[in-house]
Amino acid sequence: TLAALAGLNLSRNNLTGFIPYNIGHMKMLESLDLSRNHLYGRMPASFSNLTFISYMNLSFNNLSGKILQSTQLQTFDASVYKGNTGLCSPPLPNHCPGDAVSPNVSTDKNSAEKDGEDELISVGFYISLGFGFCVGSWGVCGTLIIKSSWRHAYFQFFNNMNDWICVTLIVFMARMKRRFQVQD
Repeated sequence: TLAALAGLNLSRNNLTGFIPYNIGHMKMLESLDLSRNHLYGRMPASFSNLTFISYMNLSFNNLSGKILQSTQLQTFDASVYKGNTGLCSPPLPNHCPGDAVSPNVSTDKNSAEKDGEDELISVGFYISLGFGFCVGSWGVCGTLIIKSSWRHAYFQFFNNMNDWICVTLIVFMARMKRRFQVQD
């Protein structure tokens, strides 16, 4: 049943029919690309079981109905669903028939909550980025400072690479000079 499958790319295969209702059984799926086929119908409810999915592309099919309101499916941008004229609800700008448009007051409140969430995400991102940089650079530089044998091997490698590049360039230029030298 492909439960441990991590990536599935079936794009541009002229597939027709529905997306299988049990696609959510592939719980370890991280990447799914079904773009540019002829798939139609609604998105299966089991999509909400795909909790590890970080990349998805369902664009340019004939899908219809509401985009599921759960898990990561609404965190993808609208390009994931592009070309499916029958799909509706966020992140797409078109509303589904029968959806009531919420008043501006609640929209402003939701917008303020989202801004707070985005700010928290960006602060956490920058903190983890700085921490990762420090750990990574000390992992390399610290090792080179502490282990003198590694330090010598590291710099010897770059010295050898520099010599090899210089010799290769000089030989190449000499061959080119000989090749293009005008013969009397």
